[in-house]
Amino acid sequence: MTLPPEAASEQQRLTRRQFVRLTVVGGATLVWAAGCQDPPGVEPGVEPPPAPVPTFLTAEERQALAVLADYVLPPDDQPGGAALGAVEYVEALLTALEYDPPRLLADGPFSDRNPIPLPDGSPSNVYPENSFVRFLPLTREQLLSWRLLLYGSAGVPGGGPNDGFLGPVLGFRDLCRQGLAEAQKLAGGRPLAKLDGGEVDDVWRKLRRDFDSFVTQWVIEAAFGAPEYGGNRDRAGWKMIHVEGDVLPQGYSFYSEQTGRYEERPDLPISTKDLRPDPDPMDAETILHLEFVVAALGGRKAP
Repeated sequence: MTLPPEAASEQQRLTRRQFVRLTVVGGATLVWAAGCQDPPGVEPGVEPPPAPVPTFLTAEERQALAVLADYVLPPDDQPGGAALGAVEYVEALLTALEYDPPRLLADGPFSDRNPIPLPDGSPSNVYPENSFVRFLPLTREQLLSWRLLLYGSAGVPGGGPNDGFLGPVLGFRDLCRQGLAEAQKLAGGRPLAKLDGGEVDDVWRKLRRDFDSFVTQWVIEAAFGAPEYGGNRDRAGWKMIHVEGDVLPQGYSFYSEQTGRYEERPDLPISTKDLRPDPDPMDAETILHLEFVVAALGGRKAP
C-alpha cells in the first residue's frame, strides 16, 4: 500500500490519535526467522554463534529514519513509530534478499500466541509452534519482481521491463538512501535528532513526495504488522488500535463437539453486538473531523 502525496499531506493535519484511527492498516511483507538445523561443523546440543545480520543503513541514517518515523507516528502516552520498530522493519526489508530463502513471504498458519482449543472451544494450555518465523522460497517471477522493487532497474538482468517507456526504476534502497541524504541536507547538515519539532516539520514538508510517501507506508506496516515482520514491538501497535492480531487456531468461531455446530466466541463477538465498553471512545475533535469528511463525500448525518 503506497499513500499518494495528497493522502500523506492530509495525514499531517491530523492528530496522532486521528491518524491511528483513520489509517487503513496494510499487510506487512517480510518476516524475521531463524534456521531450525545446526549448521555444518557445529556439535549437536552446542549453541552456534548467532549469524551476522545483514545491514544496509548507516548509524546516522538509522537515527534520521527514527526521527522521521516519530514524525509520522509521534509518541505520546503510547510508543511512536521508532519505538514500534520502524527502523528495524525498514532495515530488514531492504536486506531481505540477502537471505536464502529471502525473508519476504512468511509461512503459517499459526503463531505461538494463541492456544489450541479444547473440544468445547475453550482454550487449552497447549500452544502450536510459531510457523510465522519460517519463510518461503520465491518463484522466479517473484524474485525478479522483488529485485526490481528493492534494487531498481540496475539490480535486474537486462534492466526493468518498462525502462524504455518509463525510464529506469528507482529501487527502495536507493530511494531510502537518497531521501535520508536529502533530509540531512535540508537540516543544514545537523542531525535530525537535534532539530526541534518545527524544524523537523519544515524538513518533512520539503522532502521529495515519493520518499515521504514510502516512509509513511513503512511506518504503518512496521507498527501494525505481525511482530515477526520486524516491527510491532511487544505487540504495542495492535494494543494501540485494539486489534487482537492473529487469532488462530482458536479463531473467532469454533466447532463445538458438544453442540455439533460452530459457536461464536463470547469474548470476541463479530456477528452480534459487542456489549463490552468502548476501549477508546472518540473525542469531539475526531467526531467533528469524521462528520466533515462524510459531508464532503456527499453523506449526511443520521437524524
